[in-house]
Amino acid sequence: MAKRSSNEDEYIAREERKRAELAKLKQDQEQDAAARAARRGTCPGGCPTKLVEEAYQTLLIDRCPTCKGVWLDPGELEKVAGEDASSVRSLFNFFAGKSG
Repeated sequence: MAKRSSNEDEYIAREERKRAELAKLKQDQEQDAAARAARRGTCPGGCPTKLVEEAYQTLLIDRCPTCKGVWLDPGELEKVAGEDASSVRSLFNFFAGKSG
């Protein structure tokens, strides 16, 4: 068998580094996905608490019972607000725990 040249050794070393980097990237992505799945339904504000759905008008709004944060799904604010400013005021009162 012929002896490998230094160029071949360098090429093989580069390819092995690339494979190792790709394997590490894949492992990191899998760990991130598992962490996101574990957090699904928990407070985006950082609390480990599961969100609770509360009815507001015709919507179900997510609220964190720990930090009292309120989380709207895409399009929910627009549905509440419509063209009526009093609806937005009412929504902010709801967030603050006030009636009306």
